[in-house]
Amino acid sequence: MKLKTIIILAILSAVLLGCNEKAPYPQISGHRGANFIAPENTLASADSCIRLGIDVMETDVVLSKDSVFYLLHDSLLNRTTNGTGPIREWYSQDLDTLDAGSWFGPEWKGQKLPRFSELLEKAAPTGLGITVDYRTGDFGELVKLIDSYGMLERTYFTFSSDEDTKKFRAMFPWIHTLQAYVRNPKDLDKVLDDIHPDIAVMRIDNIDRSIIKRCHDRDVKVLALILGLDDKTAANRKAIRLGVDVIATDKPELLVRNKQNQ
Repeated sequence: MKLKTIIILAILSAVLLGCNEKAPYPQISGHRGANFIAPENTLASADSCIRLGIDVMETDVVLSKDSVFYLLHDSLLNRTTNGTGPIREWYSQDLDTLDAGSWFGPEWKGQKLPRFSELLEKAAPTGLGITVDYRTGDFGELVKLIDSYGMLERTYFTFSSDEDTKKFRAMFPWIHTLQAYVRNPKDLDKVLDDIHPDIAVMRIDNIDRSIIKRCHDRDVKVLALILGLDDKTAANRKAIRLGVDVIATDKPELLVRNKQNQ
């Protein structure tokens, strides 16, 4: 066989093999846990994540009056517990008595408002990762608590404020799980230059292959936000097709099922 023919066949084989290669399935991050199955931000929700094989549980972390970290999305206790008013005005000994399950269904009565330490203790011996959506509290104390459970490498950090994100990066340059929101694709380079995140967080509508390439070229992962309880099948398929690294979803169980059927 002539050398030219051999070279052409080798190139064609490489192309065909490349076409058959599948990108790794994205990590699945459950927004406030498996919140369609169990009450959000509870240990029951964490148990569902572990049982289903969900990679990461995203949760909101807020401080009590006596500086204990709890899982709660709202600043007020009213919506998801039988308490009232701002959590910052409650002591931990009283918060520990609250019911955080009955609002979701009578079968969840008695589900307590969890301390963040309880979630860390539950996650530590499993493969479950945690994304901390920071609300209030001291950064140093938060990191110290996570480290005491050996969970720093499996804990991701996200902040609604760019200033808090920058502050955290400056304090902990050695932590390689910092997320940063990119609210407008035009701001991508600025966010990467100013904050130096490890993961860029973007709505799926704002993500295309060029965005992913620009992030990956700088060793930055891409998390696609696909939140809401309506049908997200098309958005999930788009994220998988594009090759995002993480999908944040309110129905992680559906993505687990899809992954199992691949």
